[in-house]
Amino acid sequence: VAVVVADVSGKGVPAALFMAIAKAMIKDHTEPEKPLNQTFSKVNNLLYESNSEGLFVTAFEGVLNLATGEFIFVNAGHEIPYICRNGEKFELFKLRPGFVLAGMEDMMYKTISVTFEPGDKLFQYTDGVTEATNSENELYGQKRLTEILEKHSSKSPEELLPLVREDIDAFVGEAPQFDDITMMCFEYKKKMK
Repeated sequence: VAVVVADVSGKGVPAALFMAIAKAMIKDHTEPEKPLNQTFSKVNNLLYESNSEGLFVTAFEGVLNLATGEFIFVNAGHEIPYICRNGEKFELFKLRPGFVLAGMEDMMYKTISVTFEPGDKLFQYTDGVTEATNSENELYGQKRLTEILEKHSSKSPEELLPLVREDIDAFVGEAPQFDDITMMCFEYKKKMK
């Protein structure tokens, strides 16, 4: 199973079109036997060639092997994911993200592997979560996100995502938001045969 969370710089129609192209390229170039870092290097160069607007995309893609629990991922300038081991609390997965897609030609990306056991979860999001702003111009922030995830670490993804969204909504109140808020969470249930 492959998962992707991505975010484009800029606003409006040019940014939306660039994101649609990036999404299609990532999907078209992701192949079962091809390393993800090679996929991102290829997509980066293709996007760079057609980047007349000077936009860029942050992207996170991971592929979960349902039989073994191995999760291989690559991070091109995107937010750092949280991982929750079964029975423990969500923690940031300490890593340095690679460079954004379409920002510079011939970038090399690093593939990272982590093995999930049944009950382990991953939470990924866009910067619209941590940069959500209230009427006092304060950011929701990484600390608040970590606290709400830790508080609800035992919840299923179906329960967790609405709780995080409610916390963000309560924080921002009626303040208008200028960025999208995207979150994804999955739980590795069992090793498939």
